[in-house]
Amino acid sequence: MKTRASLTPSAFTLIELLTVISIIAILMGLLFPAISIVKNTANKARAGTDVANIVTAVKQYNAEYGKFPALEKASGKADPEPKDAMCGDKAALMELDNNTLFYTLRAIAKGEVNTEPNDHAMNPRKVNFFDGKAASDPTQPRGGFADKQGVDKEGCYFDPWGKQYNIVIDTNYNNVLDLEKKYQDFETPNEPRVTVGAFSVGKDSILGDKKFEKTFRKGQTTSDDVVSWQ
Repeated sequence: MKTRASLTPSAFTLIELLTVISIIAILMGLLFPAISIVKNTANKARAGTDVANIVTAVKQYNAEYGKFPALEKASGKADPEPKDAMCGDKAALMELDNNTLFYTLRAIAKGEVNTEPNDHAMNPRKVNFFDGKAASDPTQPRGGFADKQGVDKEGCYFDPWGKQYNIVIDTNYNNVLDLEKKYQDFETPNEPRVTVGAFSVGKDSILGDKKFEKTFRKGQTTSDDVVSWQ
């Protein structure tokens, strides 16, 4: 004969329930850092691919037209002393946004994206040298183009952390990149011996390493910047 106690359905006690919740909380706490590490690794890989593609696109432009894009002409800022053309984020000490370059590489007239006139003067054959997706949120772009009329930094190309990609082009044709104002460890004679370079300031949004100001590498310490010339 079954007793009343044996007919009562079993249930968690309050202590057992709290124990389960505590275990779940501990597991979640262990999981979140792992997810963050995996996400950041994926972002760095994506940024590495992007900077390589940017360099390839600029070199293809050079092969097509026999010269590099003259950003100082596009921006209206001619310099009496020839120097490398640079564009990108203010976090990398850039004065010119990168949309001027990408309008040219993408064969997009500025009037097609905003109200500024551009008659494809920098790319008269309208060759599309660069394909990149639009950011999912152009108002706070991360990983793509801010392709929406009227948004801040319209037409600029952003890394996965929300900063513009930075591009340096050897427009004075001395076969080195003039980065002495960007990275202390790339001063003479350690400038990258390449004609085009692209980089991202990385997750920390700081040029170079936090501890060693504007330094990509110091001893065993390397900044989280993603550069194309390494």
